[in-house]
Amino acid sequence: MPLEVELKLTIAPKDVAALARAAPIKTATLGRATTSRLYSIYYDTPQFALRESKVALRMRRTGKRWVQTLKSAGRVDAGLHQREEIETPLAAQILNYRVLSESNAAPILSDPQLPLQLAPVFVTDFKRTARQLQPATGTQIELALDRGTITAGAAQAPISEVELELKSGPPAHLIDLALALVEQVPMRLSPASKAERGYALAAGTAPIPVKARPVELSDQLSVAAALRAIVFACIEQLQANEQGLLESDDIEYVHQARVAVRRLRSAFSVFRPAFPRILFERQLTELQWLAQTLGQARDWDVLMTETLPTVCKALPEEAALHELMERCVGLRATSRRAAQEAIASKRYTVLLLELGGAFLRAPWMVSADEGVAERDRPLFDFAGAVLADRHRNVVKRGDELGGLSAAQLHQLRIRVKKLRYAAEFFSTLFDRKEVRDYIAALARLQELLGALNDVATAEQIALALRDDQHDNDLEGLGLLRGWCAARAQDSRTRLPKAWKRFEACDKFW
Repeated sequence: MPLEVELKLTIAPKDVAALARAAPIKTATLGRATTSRLYSIYYDTPQFALRESKVALRMRRTGKRWVQTLKSAGRVDAGLHQREEIETPLAAQILNYRVLSESNAAPILSDPQLPLQLAPVFVTDFKRTARQLQPATGTQIELALDRGTITAGAAQAPISEVELELKSGPPAHLIDLALALVEQVPMRLSPASKAERGYALAAGTAPIPVKARPVELSDQLSVAAALRAIVFACIEQLQANEQGLLESDDIEYVHQARVAVRRLRSAFSVFRPAFPRILFERQLTELQWLAQTLGQARDWDVLMTETLPTVCKALPEEAALHELMERCVGLRATSRRAAQEAIASKRYTVLLLELGGAFLRAPWMVSADEGVAERDRPLFDFAGAVLADRHRNVVKRGDELGGLSAAQLHQLRIRVKKLRYAAEFFSTLFDRKEVRDYIAALARLQELLGALNDVATAEQIALALRDDQHDNDLEGLGLLRGWCAARAQDSRTRLPKAWKRFEACDKFW
């Protein structure tokens, strides 16, 4: 199948007029824009067998012509969609099953029963204004502005998006054009295709928070390819939680978006021996900004949905605790708005585009002399060396565990977290059971050490309340501090047992 490479960006209807006036379009346009109506019918079985097989089948009418298109699932890397597709002109509104069966795109397409099962699932109906652009010599990009609807039964959703499809030239030029456009016109990357949106509409499924998935690595991959795969998997998780964070009150979206950013930062840290920080300095600085914004929102969520309710339940007669909760509501709402504004911002979109662009430019793998030897190592050896080094950094604190200060325990928690992320990143290279046991032991340590951090969080709350011009001496805050201190002490007593469990685990690498 030919490969389709494109970027999708959502655009608000009020910003459409500004798009045509944007300098990157005016200076690169070849010829005149064309507008056409595209009416597409997407087909599948009642059980969505095509979607399960990671293919999409549509029949599209443009004017009086019908074209059948079969697309593979492909992949989405930081918003860049890459799919194989087969287009077949049709004499009438009848699917060409011979082309489907000969495509070898999925076994189900050669099933003789398939013609009896396929039926329309949803329809897209939109107007497309297309322009051919030449932003650089040897590069041609089609910019398509699509405005219309997706319909599945009685359900309907709007379409207002820009597609940048690479016709010729390097994929990095798509990123360059998108960066130039979002500087002038408010747009956001869209990780979901029209087909994915249509299926969700047809199934009536609401978005749910998305957790990190294991990254399937092979010891045949290079160190560079492994970093690329891990980074794009982290970005996929982050983008999957965007809509929920912006539109839902479910705190798990903030949690999982924060996890995704933490994993992203950890990925660059894990691979730093091969790829020094200077290669990604700007992106890492921006990730730190995003991590702080999401982290503050998450800390307030934990305080207001876990810590304070638990203290209030244990001390129901303490009116000061309920007063504290009421006084924290506004501060929590402010931190949540800040997180939503960050995700909706141009700064965030630019960060995602720059992350994708960094890996689409081939020189990134060889643009620094430092780390060359590590880049050339087999992935299995590189992973083992990283894990061994991080394991040593954790273990050397074990003999001093009982005497560590709060600050030292905080540093230990960070080391444990870094080791856990590294183990998760490389998990598919090793024995699954040994990895699972090791990560479970690390997770228990991280949980206990995290409870110790609640004391520091309570102090941050105290500062926030003072900044909010509340009384410094707040009885409810004192009760919260006392509760967190007692919980921290309880966690300290449980640490030795969790530590022994960790030490007993086999080093799977």
